[in-house]
Amino acid sequence: MRRTALLLPLALVLTAALPVAAAPAAGEVRVHFKPVESLSDVGRGADRERNVKALAGHFRALAARLPAGQVLSVEVLDVKLAGALRPAHGGQELRVLEGRADWPRLDLEWRLTRGEGTLASGHDRVSDMNYLDTPLRAGHDDALPYERRMIERWFEERVAPSAR
Repeated sequence: MRRTALLLPLALVLTAALPVAAAPAAGEVRVHFKPVESLSDVGRGADRERNVKALAGHFRALAARLPAGQVLSVEVLDVKLAGALRPAHGGQELRVLEGRADWPRLDLEWRLTRGEGTLASGHDRVSDMNYLDTPLRAGHDDALPYERRMIERWFEERVAPSAR
């Protein structure tokens, strides 16, 4: 009886670890930004840091789509977030999405590598002129959803074909 009592917790721990061990390893994404002061529009004040972190997080989430051993390095050269800043009450500013010439844009250089070899690279100007025409997926209340969708589309079109 005592032996069973000792083995049961061990069996539970090993069983819980199986999905982690069986999950395929992902690649890696490294993202760097030019100094925020030089970026066209990444927000102002405290929003700058928050928006840069959100964009970096969107890029890093793509690591799960890369095979193990592959590294995607992205240098963000310029950012123009969706919408435009407009004055609001109390000296605050509000980002307004109008669907005119306020679509999100990124200028970036990237390189996909495995070991010492380069699988693909490019200098892309990524944009989504029709960002308001396609509804966002339900359940995604994350920061900068239009930019996230644009980054995901860019990845699927430009990076994913070389990552297989």
